[in-house]
Amino acid sequence: MDAPRRGSSVVQGDAARGRRLRGRGGARVSAGGRAAQPAPAPPPAGDALPPPAAPAPPPAGDALPPPAAPAPPPAAPAPPPAAPAPPPAAPAPPPAAPAPPPAAPAPPPAAPAPPPAAPAPPPAAPAPPPAAPAAPPAGAAPPGDPAPAAPPAAPATPPAAAAPPAAAPPAGAALPPAGAALPPAGDALPPPAAPAPPPAGAVAATPGAAAAPSPAGSDAAPPSEGAAGPPFQLSIGRLLLSPLVLVQAQAVPYVGDDAYLQAGDVAEGQGFRVRRARVGFAGTLAGYVPFAVSGELAAGAGGAPRLSEAWIGYAHFPFAHLYFGAHDVPFSRSAMTGAGEGALLERPFAVRAMAPLRQVGLHVEGHFRDRTFSYFAGIFNGFQRSDQPFAGYVENAAISGNRFDHVAYVARLATEPLGPLPRSLQDLAVSRPRLGAGASYFFSDGGTRDIHGIGADVLFQASGAHALAELLWNQSDPERAPTQPLGQLAPVTSLGLVGEVGYFVRRIKLGVTARFEWLDPNLDLDDETDSWALTAGASYHFIDNVLKAQADFTHRQEIHGVALDNDAVALGLQLNL
Repeated sequence: MDAPRRGSSVVQGDAARGRRLRGRGGARVSAGGRAAQPAPAPPPAGDALPPPAAPAPPPAGDALPPPAAPAPPPAAPAPPPAAPAPPPAAPAPPPAAPAPPPAAPAPPPAAPAPPPAAPAPPPAAPAPPPAAPAAPPAGAAPPGDPAPAAPPAAPATPPAAAAPPAAAPPAGAALPPAGAALPPAGDALPPPAAPAPPPAGAVAATPGAAAAPSPAGSDAAPPSEGAAGPPFQLSIGRLLLSPLVLVQAQAVPYVGDDAYLQAGDVAEGQGFRVRRARVGFAGTLAGYVPFAVSGELAAGAGGAPRLSEAWIGYAHFPFAHLYFGAHDVPFSRSAMTGAGEGALLERPFAVRAMAPLRQVGLHVEGHFRDRTFSYFAGIFNGFQRSDQPFAGYVENAAISGNRFDHVAYVARLATEPLGPLPRSLQDLAVSRPRLGAGASYFFSDGGTRDIHGIGADVLFQASGAHALAELLWNQSDPERAPTQPLGQLAPVTSLGLVGEVGYFVRRIKLGVTARFEWLDPNLDLDDETDSWALTAGASYHFIDNVLKAQADFTHRQEIHGVALDNDAVALGLQLNL
């Protein structure tokens, strides 16, 4: 009774084991065939997973090349001691033949080749450690080939260079299947934190690079005006600096015997003259605080140096730019044009006699819709003028503060409906048509005389041509109790008219200009000061208005009184930085 029971249990155990093996590897082993054998010793390595250092080869369709590559991987799991090494074709069975190779007809229970899907290696097993990139997983391409060529039918093995160039893929998105070849360590994707380099030539913006405008008439050209701005600039953080240099040297080969400097003539005799020698600097702080300081080293008949301009601005808002210090009074377009920006050597006689030019004070100006409309309003120290009509006003008269005069009030309205006009009266850019018009007024409440001034001007530029028309009117009323000695005893009304036309040929850098003006310093008195003047000139522009040579001829004709011999020919060379 004991023997049959024992044999039955052995048969049942073998059947169960056969079913288990069939579930693992699909091998069909008869339970009855196993019953006749004695209880075998447990297989040495059949049921255990392959050692981590020698993972089983992956399925043939995942990473192995076509069957033409018969070389077995060196790390293939060794068969049990009782079974010889499988033939070379054993590691790469066709997908439809999962059965053990025919060379092992009677392997022990663990002899069958490991099933294709069972030996999934642990996550760290297929990839070699980072320090040993030359040992790829079993079945992978030789490590010497940086880009193993996978056949088109095996898309699961991406080329080593197929990683997206922009950034590392999400976790798991670019990993190959288990057992597939990984790209060598040297072909790893760049770390996500590495930023893309900036485009070639890209330069970071410097704070304060946007420059604020200068007040009209200043020798300082705002850097924001491109070619019309200063040719040299120095940037220090948020500070922009540029030199202020204006040198005008003149030669007078001919001048009449009656020429007189205080009458506005260019010289009193043949020879040479330094008309202007201004040195200083201008700049912008933080993009909206412009400033300028310059001195005139050759001023007046004696050539004594004096202050030319010294001002600070605040131009943060386009509708309100504030300027404070010694600067140009916003009256008369010709007066508000820089001394080096004119078409002829000198400003018109009427402007030099009737415009206050530069004084100490402050003014605010605003520009709307690209200068379609502009306004100016200011308050300055009271204006002082000479008793000689052509000597005009004393510039920066109260540099140390008012003592004998009160204050002066100035207002101006202007429009440039076709676009902003350049600083120069000439159309050096040979641009499209542009038009500017303005009207000005001032009242000086002086200690010696009260002065009213009215001005109107129109400037047109188109295709290299320019045309200027200007009217100026002054009325001076002496005080009954003047604070200073005064030679004027009755009210004086002055009137001046200016007309100027010119053309600039950009191809040869040559400009020609003609100006006519009529001036009556005292409408109630007819004398030789009532006159008209005609000036014709040519200018050659080496570098726009920065470096140019000029030649002028002026004829003055007295309307009343004695005719004077005061015609003149003048040559000039200008450097304007």
